[in-house]
Parts: sequence; C-alpha cells; structure tokens
Amino acid sequence: MLKIWQEIEQKVKAGYPYFYLVTHEESRVAANLAIVGKRVGCKLVKYSEYKGFQPEILHEKNKSVLEAVLADKSPGIYILNDYHSSLAKLSVIRQIKDNREELIKNKQSIILTAPVLDLPLELEKYFAVIDVPLPDAYEQKLLFKQVANNNNVQCDEKQAELFARSATGLTAEEAMLVFSRMMLDPELVQAGDTSIVIEEKRRLVESEGVLQFYERAIELKDVGGLHSLKDWLKEREEAFDERARQFGLPEPKGLLLLGVQGCGKSLTAKAIASHWSIPLVQLDLGSAFSGVRSPEETIRRSLKLLEALSPVVVWIDEIEKGFAGTKQAGGEVSTNRVFGQFITWMQEKQSPVFVVATANSVQELPPELLRKGRFDELFFVDLPDAHEREEILNVHLKKRKINSKNIDTKHLAELTRNYSGAELEQIVVDALYRAFADKRRITGDDLELTAKDLVPIYNTYEEDIKLLRDWAKDRTRKASIDSTLSDYFIKEEADNV
Repeated sequence: MLKIWQEIEQKVKAGYPYFYLVTHEESRVAANLAIVGKRVGCKLVKYSEYKGFQPEILHEKNKSVLEAVLADKSPGIYILNDYHSSLAKLSVIRQIKDNREELIKNKQSIILTAPVLDLPLELEKYFAVIDVPLPDAYEQKLLFKQVANNNNVQCDEKQAELFARSATGLTAEEAMLVFSRMMLDPELVQAGDTSIVIEEKRRLVESEGVLQFYERAIELKDVGGLHSLKDWLKEREEAFDERARQFGLPEPKGLLLLGVQGCGKSLTAKAIASHWSIPLVQLDLGSAFSGVRSPEETIRRSLKLLEALSPVVVWIDEIEKGFAGTKQAGGEVSTNRVFGQFITWMQEKQSPVFVVATANSVQELPPELLRKGRFDELFFVDLPDAHEREEILNVHLKKRKINSKNIDTKHLAELTRNYSGAELEQIVVDALYRAFADKRRITGDDLELTAKDLVPIYNTYEEDIKLLRDWAKDRTRKASIDSTLSDYFIKEEADNV
C-alpha cells in the first residue's frame, strides 16, 4: 500500500471528519479507500448527484447530503464525488462547521474528491487536504500484469518492470487503456517496445500546455567545450541508481547555467538527458500565466506530473524571464505565488527530477533562487576560448559531413575571438550557402570570409558581458577549463626548442 493510503488510514483511525483529495482518479481512490475501510473496520459509501448513495443508507428523502450521512450514524468512509461544487453555498459551509463534532463522535469520515483544490477560505482549517500522487512503478507493474493476464499474453518480470517504468506519469485508467492497446500485438510486449506508452506520455505532457516532451537527439559530444561542466555531469551519470542511494548519495537536484547568449546552455540541457538516458521535458513558465487555469494551479499540476514522470530532466530556458518582477516590491501577486511555490518544490522535492535552468542575465534573478539547496551547482558559461572555438567548429563541420582536414580550423579559431558557439555555427552555415550557390565544395576561405562579415554579439553587449563576468567571478563555477596556464607552458616549451 502506498504511503498516501497509509496516511489516510491513520487519519481515519484518529477521527478526522473531513478530507479533500485532489485527483482525477475516482475509481482508483474508491478501490484504495475500500481497502482502508476493511483495515479500519468500517463501511465504504459512495455518493454522486447522479446515482445518490451506494449502497443506500437510511435517511429521510428531503435531507441534505451531510444530514443524510449524520442520520446514518454508523462508522464509515463516505466518498462524495463532485460535491466540491457545493462548498460555495453558505448553508453547506455552516453545516460542515456545525456537524464536525457529531461526525467525530460517530467515527464518520467524509472524503471529497475533485481534480482541483477549490476550498472556501472559511473551510481551509476544517479539511485534511491531500494531493493524491499518480500511480508509481509498483502500481503500474501490478496493473500491467493484470491486463496481460486478462488478455492471455505472456510476460516475464523484466518486461513488466520495463513497461511499468515507461508508464509512470499516466493515471491508472490511461495506463490500462495503453496496456490494452499493446496486448492487441503481443509481439510488442515480447520485444519490449514501449513506443505506444511513450507516445501517450508525450500527449499527456503536452496537453498541460506548459510542458513539452523532447526526444533525446543531442549527445554530450555534440556540445563543444565546457569540459569542467561535462566532467561534473559524468561524475553524476549513475547518481539516479539504487547503488548511489545505498552508498549514501542524495539524488542530484539540478543546475543553474548562467552565461552569455548562444554559448551552449540550452544545448547542454538537452544533452544531459541523452547522456543520462532519461526523458527530457521543457517547462515553459511564461505559458503558465496565459492559460485557462490559474498560474498556481497550472504549475502545481505540472510539478506533480513531473514527479510522476521521474527520473526526468526538466529544462527551464531563461528562467529570469519566467519570474521577472519578483525582485521588485509590489510585483505581480500571481508571479510571486508561483515563484514561492516553485522554490519550495525545488527545496523539498523527493522524486528524482533534475532541473536545468538557464539564464542570460543575473540582474533579474531573484536571490532566493541562488540559495544553496535549490541547485547543486551554479555554472558560468562564458564565450569559448581558442581551443573551444576550434572544437566547436569541428563539431559543426562534422555534423554537416564536411572534411575538416583541408581546413585550418586552428587559424579560424584565432580569427574568431569573442565569437559565441551559436555564431561559430552560423559561420559554417553561411559558408555552406556560399559554396552551394557557386556549386562547389566548401573551403577554408569561405569560412574565413564569412567570419569577417559576421558581427559578434560581444561587440554590441561588451559592457553587459563584462559586468556578468565580474559578478560570476567569485560566485559561480566556470563551465570551461581555464587553458591560459597550459597554453603559456606550451608556448614557453616551443620557444625553447
């Protein structure tokens, strides 16, 4: 039994009269509460406006729902589906307040289920509010075995665990439907093909409006430079394994990548998921403030889903824009609430959700976000040095199947001082256009001419970049290895030969 149901069982035993369960899964809640009822030794009664009480309880016909429960008098768990919509009525608010002691005396627990938390201020202290988590891998595994057995499809323990892990993040009903689809082609089960499940998860994730599921297309080797950051990531590549827990290691929380635009921060976020072989989901904070639901509810639902999908890498691009205004007194109330909600989650989350946030400006970053405990490390991503520029150029030439043996990339790297990684990629692309237009192969001259035509962002924002470097000097860890000293000794050695 999940911890959540054990908690509810203890509270029912203790005599809690009112519960508010935030969930879409009425059937799953009812099934687990039936088990709780048996363990506690009380009956389970369900109510809906459509079907009334099931099983029927003795009460006068014109009595309200709460009066009917009280009239029943026997110990029980009473699940009221959709009843949260009645909580706005003053008469219902008064009944809930006045009948609390009577319910405790009768050992009766009233449980409301609803997909959103919508409690009047007057009742906030009367209800035990519980956010019901989505089924974990163990529950999904039992469900998969049940569906396989019902369809006479053979599966071993390893296959069941594989499909159960792939289905985390789905409700029990969603998982059952997806598993049932798979059973139509037993060969998918035998082959361990989880593509149908992954596609359903993509649909679910993107239906939230603020989350986007990414395929793992970028590898760490596709990111030029940033070797200090890469070493840090490689040290933690097995940190989500159970062996790490047994060793006493906590799961990594996340990274904040601060730095100059176009220097590989977002590319690195995508590469981390691929390197660690776990899903990548982007969280768009800006979209949370433009949806139908309140920003707080949207973020709550999204964070809950991300925990259910874990282990997962969550990428938040330009996080300073998502929380713009939180540093100013009197900022938007909803923005401040969402920010508070988010940093509390960052501090207290128990699931393996690794957050990679990127930022281009430090001025707009709330100081609370930079506090230790939110992120494991704060890295500064600067403009690439000569070695990194050469490496980046080779990455992009190789990506486009260009033989770099006849191209002096070292000279080109020296020529492109203060160019960002994105600008180096654009040099390769523009040079390709030049060669394609002339119907010939690309040459080093094409790259050199293109580089001279391009105006780097450093020329426009030199003062801002220098201010960013000054701030980061003693506050962050460098994402790149400083090659100045090694270059000096190499030069000295060459001069002495």
